[in-house]
Amino acid sequence: MTQNQEMKMQLLKEFAINDEPKTVDFCREAFKFLTEDENRGIPKAPISFAEPRHAKSENNGIYLIYEDNSYAFYTKDSDTNNVKYIGINHDGHAFAVALKDLGRFQLLKDDVECPEKSDFYVRRECDALNDWECIERTKHIQELGTDIPLKDGEYIPALPMVAAMCYWAERGLNEALEAVGGEPLDMNSNYWSVTEYSSIGAWGVYFYDGFVYTGTKYGSYVVRPVAAFNF
Repeated sequence: MTQNQEMKMQLLKEFAINDEPKTVDFCREAFKFLTEDENRGIPKAPISFAEPRHAKSENNGIYLIYEDNSYAFYTKDSDTNNVKYIGINHDGHAFAVALKDLGRFQLLKDDVECPEKSDFYVRRECDALNDWECIERTKHIQELGTDIPLKDGEYIPALPMVAAMCYWAERGLNEALEAVGGEPLDMNSNYWSVTEYSSIGAWGVYFYDGFVYTGTKYGSYVVRPVAAFNF
């Protein structure tokens, strides 16, 4: 039993010291009181981006993700040692942001030809901004042929992830990146997403004004990798 649980148990004993019978509801609430909030902040197992997110929107914000996979909400007083990613929780969608840009890359090599039709293509902006899947999309781009050098467990972000990075850049994300020795997002650059628009185009975001656009897959734009964040 943890120290926190022992303190809670002592409180429960004080409430239960009388001889009055306890209702089922009381027992349920007592159990909830005893066990809630234990292990908060320690991911139990890795998950994929495609699985439903259970992070509540009231927990929106920027988090520091440490080498041991624990995490903490970012403040100016946070421990900035041994941080491997910066986490974002954006309206229930949680993901991790790499500490530095990879640089400018074409999404695809010059000699790659994409099929005219594909289930990966998303033509409407409203649809693209609500499709958070990036694992299978990144694998698809890699199979077609790309020079983007990703580490194991890292992916090219889907369009809503790039848009969320742009949104949070001046709301604590860039500050956190600098605090841990990372590289702030370049607010004057175009950033690639892995969300494809057509055989020749893909979605991206211009960080200067937050404009969402489609560009040719053979154009050079900045790539900031993402990873899973088990919030």
